[in-house]
Amino acid sequence: MKNLFISGIQVSMLKKTLISTFIFFLSFQSLTEVKELTILHTNDLHAHLFPRIAPWISESRKIGGFANLATLVKQEKQFNPSAILIDAGDYFSGPYVSTLTEGEAVIKSMNYLGIDAACIGNHEFDHGWDNMLKQIKEAEFPILNGNIFYEGTDKLVWDNPYIILEREGLKIGIIGLHGKFAFYDTTNSKMTEGIEARDEEKYLRQYIEELEPITDLIILSIHQGMPARQSTIGLTDVERNLYKDILLAQNVPGVDVIVTGHAHQGTDRALVSNGTIIVSTNATSTELGKLQIQYDTDRKRIVSHSNQLITIYDDEIEDDTDMLSEITYWQQEVDKIASVPIASSTKKLVRAYGKESNMGNLFTDAMAAFDERIDIAVMNSGGLRQDIDAGVISKGDLISAFPFPNTIVMTKLKGSQLKKLFDHAAGMTNGILQVSQNAKYTFSPRNKVLEIWIKGELINDDQDYWVAAPNFVTQGGDGYSEFQNSIEYIDSGVLIIDEVENFLKKIQLYEPKNEGRVQAIE
Repeated sequence: MKNLFISGIQVSMLKKTLISTFIFFLSFQSLTEVKELTILHTNDLHAHLFPRIAPWISESRKIGGFANLATLVKQEKQFNPSAILIDAGDYFSGPYVSTLTEGEAVIKSMNYLGIDAACIGNHEFDHGWDNMLKQIKEAEFPILNGNIFYEGTDKLVWDNPYIILEREGLKIGIIGLHGKFAFYDTTNSKMTEGIEARDEEKYLRQYIEELEPITDLIILSIHQGMPARQSTIGLTDVERNLYKDILLAQNVPGVDVIVTGHAHQGTDRALVSNGTIIVSTNATSTELGKLQIQYDTDRKRIVSHSNQLITIYDDEIEDDTDMLSEITYWQQEVDKIASVPIASSTKKLVRAYGKESNMGNLFTDAMAAFDERIDIAVMNSGGLRQDIDAGVISKGDLISAFPFPNTIVMTKLKGSQLKKLFDHAAGMTNGILQVSQNAKYTFSPRNKVLEIWIKGELINDDQDYWVAAPNFVTQGGDGYSEFQNSIEYIDSGVLIIDEVENFLKKIQLYEPKNEGRVQAIE
């Protein structure tokens, strides 16, 4: 009986303990909750309003387009009303619809995408910062930037550094910035006269300090980095290309998520640096990024996450009718100019970033023919943006291939200065230089030019050469700063695209070819 009596007491005590534990658990649960938030993300849309064949994804199925993207975003937001869409800049400059409307068609179309916040990218300045302001004022969604100022003042060019959204009871601060290096490396200085980008780390710290007391989460939308970074042994390609973002997270704690653009580098699996989640897509409207995070309200931090890149196959998605109507209108408007035939090509004109390209040969040959004094013409590979199919070449095709209002500049340089330019090209941080028919060069993949020939002769360090190049490059764009030390500098004022058009009109039937102008020596 004694043992039974003790057991009864133990049972009674156990019940009380279990009840107390359950009450504590319920109380804890009322204070603690893990909330899920979906962050949809895009970057570097580059005016790709319509689906097209992207051979690196599929040679038979069309990819991308704003009408498909709008449908996907709507579906995601209908399924999960707390979802937000963030874009990381560079919506301008791609197919000719952007160039011929100076970005207006793109902004008006983006109004139908359901964007909750976007930052400003370098290509938004391609037609001048005043045009950038004119166009983004038409946006019906928040555009953010907190570190581009009127030169010598404390006045932001676009005074909207961050916003606060509320989803699932969480207050989310979203900051918009532009990397200082990327701004000066890839904007045309002529188009940004009077404004300046300042250190993104300094202003990020400032805005974090302002937002931390009043928000649960901080997201950074930023356009920064160094394209095709060739550095740091041991990193994956994704980490190399997004190294600036990794460093930013290490140097400035307090950001929960970075949505980044500029490198055109997708993150199937999100990167994590110093506790910050970093995501990006492979650009040009080919994908919609979807980052899902789980946020612990008690610990006030993200406890888990998953990310995916949804490839936008045209044959799988119904067009959003409102978007389709908008982009069709703009396409019809610009086709009045763009559909004019210029010449024909016997083969497809193709770009290349790290080797000679037949498109690069066309553009440099056209530039070299501009003036009989020119010894060599060069083109930055990153300036060529879209291939041209064999057959009839229209004005729109040329503009899409080179969508920038760059002019032909003639500079006089010493041979020793030319070597410095080609050493930078060999470094591959911004792609090689394409060269005209009367020149060729060899380089080592270890960042060194080996030999340069002009008109069949090796260059002489002490000899003067007339070098034609886009004004973007001669102003130091893409890191070609040696142009700024030129002996003579003549900006012709003639648009490169017009000179290529004139060049082709004289030929009528163009035969693209590679001729060994650029050779990598192992």
